[in-house]
Amino acid sequence: MHLSGAARGAGGLIMAVAICAMAAKPASATLYAWTLSGGGDSGSGFLTTGAADNGGLDITSFSGQIDGSVIGGLLGGQPGGAEAYSPAGAFIYDNILYPSSNSAESALLDNGGILFTIAGGEANIWGTSANPDGYSYYTYGSGRYVIQDNATNFSVVDPPSAVPEPGPAAIVALGLVGIWLTRTRLRPADSAR
Repeated sequence: MHLSGAARGAGGLIMAVAICAMAAKPASATLYAWTLSGGGDSGSGFLTTGAADNGGLDITSFSGQIDGSVIGGLLGGQPGGAEAYSPAGAFIYDNILYPSSNSAESALLDNGGILFTIAGGEANIWGTSANPDGYSYYTYGSGRYVIQDNATNFSVVDPPSAVPEPGPAAIVALGLVGIWLTRTRLRPADSAR
C-alpha cells in the first residue's frame, strides 16, 4: 500500500503534534520572592520549591542577602519529611515551606525552617511555636551561635501562575518533523517513477 506524499505529511504532522502535547508540561519548580525584617535585620531574595512534603513544599534553592551578607545557598537538601541536624550540629532543619500556613505552627516555616550558608557559617530561619507570626534567625560560625533576631518577620510573595514550557523532547520532535516534511516535499511523487 502506497500513501501519497500529502497523506504521509498529514500523518507525520498529527504524530508530531501528539508528541509535543505529551512532552509539554508545566515546570515543576515554583519561584517565590521572600523578605526578612525586624529587630535590625533585613534581607530578601528568592527561594524555589519542588515536590510536596509533609503538608508543605520542599525548598530546593534559597538565595539573596541578609544584612548585606550574600547567602551561599541552601544547605542540607531535604531530609525526607523529618527534621535533621545541620552538618555542624548547630540546628535542626527540614527545608519545607508551608505557603498555605498549614504547618504545625500555623506559619510559613515550622520549627525546622530553612538551613543555609552565610558569611562562612550556617544560618537558620524558623517559625516559632509560641508566636505563629514570629520567626527566629540565628547564625552559627567559629563555634558559637549568634541570635540575629528572635522576633523576625518572614514573608513570601505568591508566585505568578505557572506557564507551561515545552520540554526538550517536544522541541526535538518538532525539528525532526520539519526535516521530514522538507524531505517529503523535495522527493519526486510516487507516480513519476
